[in-house]
Amino acid sequence: MADEEIKGQRAETQKSSSTESTPAVSQQEEMEISPSQESSKAAETAVSGRGDRLSQAQSRVVAAREKVLSAEEEIEECLRNIQNDLEAFEAYERASLLPVVEESRRLLESIGMEEAKIEAKLPELELEEPEAQKLEIEDLSSGKGSAFFWGLIAAVATVGGWYAYATEKAGISLLPQKLPDLASLSTLAGKVSLLLGPAENPSVGAAVVIGSTLVVWWLVYTVLVALRSAKNQRLAEKIEEEAGFYCRKKEECKAMMERVREHLDTLRQTVQKYEVLLHEKNAGLRRALYVEEAENYDDLHERSKELARQMDEMLKELDRLLATPMARSGMLTSESEEALRRAKRVVNDQILRLYS
Repeated sequence: MADEEIKGQRAETQKSSSTESTPAVSQQEEMEISPSQESSKAAETAVSGRGDRLSQAQSRVVAAREKVLSAEEEIEECLRNIQNDLEAFEAYERASLLPVVEESRRLLESIGMEEAKIEAKLPELELEEPEAQKLEIEDLSSGKGSAFFWGLIAAVATVGGWYAYATEKAGISLLPQKLPDLASLSTLAGKVSLLLGPAENPSVGAAVVIGSTLVVWWLVYTVLVALRSAKNQRLAEKIEEEAGFYCRKKEECKAMMERVREHLDTLRQTVQKYEVLLHEKNAGLRRALYVEEAENYDDLHERSKELARQMDEMLKELDRLLATPMARSGMLTSESEEALRRAKRVVNDQILRLYS
């Protein structure tokens, strides 16, 4: 009895272990099967994507639109940066430069030298307006709506043709005085059935009319959708070309505006040198007027006269620099580049004189 109980317990243990191991095996099989199923679904999706010409064309249009929007955002960012730089330059000019310049003018006027006018103004900038030349890209149309409409017109024309044929064979007027009833339509359908056999069969005739009408509708619909699909491919290629040209143009515009911004930065650094030197020369001329007790230019010492002449030259050069248009149509002007080179040369000469 004890041996039998032990054998029974072993059998139950083996049965329970086999039962517990079965779900694990089935779960593992599911894990092995699911990736293959997913890959097959992905392959089917890819094949269907390749076959959908409208989706292909539309995806190319969307990509072109994204490129255009990205290019426009970069241009707008460039414009914002330049505008911020201009505002910062204007704030610096009014807060730091003009007070020093006004003091220089007063000092030169006090000794009878010609007045050098410096107005509070920004360098003239004519940049591209981003709203003026935007490229609008619209979504493509599948053409299914118009194809359905023209297919319906063709189907109606097909039914009309069968009606004209049947009335002629039946000897009935094409334009009856009243609407045909069911018996008249059955007679007409029977005349159509004679195309397929010697005896009239209204059911066969009605099937011929309905079938041919559906075939004509389907053919017109399919052909028009295919033509529209081919047109969409050409439109997508054209849009890609236009977007590429537009983006290249925007890249050139961006590069030109970057040059304008670099030029503005160099101009500010140069003007700051003018400010520092004029501030120092103002102090030197005030000292000369106080020590030498001079009332006009002729009463000054020769070195003080040279100092006044240098101040006058710097003020006129600074006025010329700020009055020169910096950019036209988004391009840096050659006049502004030349004015900056000349202004840098003048201020650098002044700096060299301090250390010579």
